[in-house]
Amino acid sequence: GDTATAMQWHHRLFPLCRDMLGLSTNPIPVKAAMRLLGRECGEVRLPLTALSDAQMSALRTTLARYGLL
Repeated sequence: GDTATAMQWHHRLFPLCRDMLGLSTNPIPVKAAMRLLGRECGEVRLPLTALSDAQMSALRTTLARYGLL
């Protein structure tokens, strides 16, 4: 019921979600981020493929911008 706080969190986290999920189809960037953060989550299954080197670099930048790396 705390709409104001919910909106603050939404505005704070939306760019993170947009930047991560804009890299590739979900769950590819989410799994890659979890691995970068030291969480084992398994590989993506076909027909999905891993992120490219450029996408991984962008993901690292995004996570670093949020203080996660």
